Amino acid sequence: MPIAFRPTFAVDITGSSREIIDQLAARLGAGPFVLRRTRPPGGGRDDARLEQDHLMLTVVDTERHFWSPWLAIEVTSRGERVHVAGKFSPHPSVWTGFTFGYLGLGLVLLLSLVVAGSSVLVPGSGQPWTLWVAGGALVAMIGMWWASQVGQRLARHQMEQLRGALEAALADVTAPPG
Repeated sequence: MPIAFRPTFAVDITGSSREIIDQLAARLGAGPFVLRRTRPPGGGRDDARLEQDHLMLTVVDTERHFWSPWLAIEVTSRGERVHVAGKFSPHPSVWTGFTFGYLGLGLVLLLSLVVAGSSVLVPGSGQPWTLWVAGGALVAMIGMWWASQVGQRLARHQMEQLRGALEAALADVTAPPG
């Protein structure tokens, strides 16, 4: 599995999305992992059955670390086919922290470059410190990216376990009854 920002994979299978969602939830929930079933944004009433659903699969609490992956599984009906997509990410709070970190550092980088560009246009108003701030923000962003790559390498084994569990559950769902 290649290292990516948020590794993803998808498969299209034949069947009813409602049945596939229920079968996946039953098979994954019976395994050695933690399964959470969530409603998609704007999903309507909590007691309504949906053609689309989200499942979150992660390792048990005793094996969970800061770098442990979460596998978000989205099941979507596409006519006669059902699209099952999986996307790996860190714990949602870690992902939110990285997102806001990139956003904040990107804003600092942009503003410092704007101030540096303005000082070039106005004679005698040199503010070279803004370029140092821009460089620092860029180095911090690269450091965050590097940390995410290290985290993915540390989580590789757990990512393979989660993907294997999903693939086994999909094979059970798509196998003809015997």
